Amino acid sequence: MRHRSIITRTGHGPGTAVAVLMVGLAVVGIVFLVLGGLLYFGEQPPDQRALSSVPARSAQAADRRAVD
Repeated sequence: MRHRSIITRTGHGPGTAVAVLMVGLAVVGIVFLVLGGLLYFGEQPPDQRALSSVPARSAQAADRRAVD
């Protein structure tokens, strides 16, 4: 009895396997783009990102009040 691969036994050729793989990779790429975009646009303003600790933010707020 000759050995047959799982792809041949399911009735789908190697082209179908390649197409499914490409679609899967495209979906993963789209998910990464969406998540990356959400992270990029959801960032804090630069002044708050540089001073992320509570004491640093409160000192910055006090400086702003002193200027006003």
